[in-house]
Amino acid sequence: MSNISNRVFAFIFFAIVLLLLLWMPTWTKINLGDVPSISYSPPWIGFLIILIGLAYEIFRPSLNLKRDASWKWMLAGGFLLLIILIMVIVQEVWLPYKQGYSIFGMRSFEFPAGSSNISVWPQLLWDLLNVHSTDTTVLALLFGTLFLTRSTPQTSKSYKLILIGAIIFTAFLMLGHFSFLIFNIDPTGGYYSRFTRIELLSQYWFQWDFWSESVILVGALWLLLKGKKVAINTN
Repeated sequence: MSNISNRVFAFIFFAIVLLLLLWMPTWTKINLGDVPSISYSPPWIGFLIILIGLAYEIFRPSLNLKRDASWKWMLAGGFLLLIILIMVIVQEVWLPYKQGYSIFGMRSFEFPAGSSNISVWPQLLWDLLNVHSTDTTVLALLFGTLFLTRSTPQTSKSYKLILIGAIIFTAFLMLGHFSFLIFNIDPTGGYYSRFTRIELLSQYWFQWDFWSESVILVGALWLLLKGKKVAINTN
């Protein structure tokens, strides 16, 4: 029974990650224009490794999906899931209220960005793909769930691959954040250059990207180097 739940878990996240990887070239064109070098730049190698780890879990289940009672890992997992909740509230409740839009309306945008070619999508599809199908959402959901379990890379090869992929991705992104904030070097193909450094720090999406990536990077490094001492709630 546990193997079935492991395979279902891995298959669901495999599909989510695969959708993200297939979607990112289009997301890049919507937000940055024709910048092919950024679509599958080095950080995305990390997501490919995560995808391999999830595929390995489907065929060789080894995760322990029972709940871990350790308050530190509950705090880390809960924090990541809270970020997703905040993202949904901000994007679907607060911003729509301020801008006066309907989730059942239509959204027009340039595709690719800067081309003057206008495309029109249903707002619901726009929100699902352009707002919620992002690396931040996918990683926060995946590790917000895994950190709450008793899984450890010392007993799970698939988890080790997933953690290695996450470290590669988040380390590249953190390097990019600091290269812009400290040296004013934009590694995003112009996405950050639209802002001054102070303006970037004041963007709500940058804050939840930065803090979720920080928690995932630290947590993944800790698990790879030290593993997890499982705390079992006896109550």
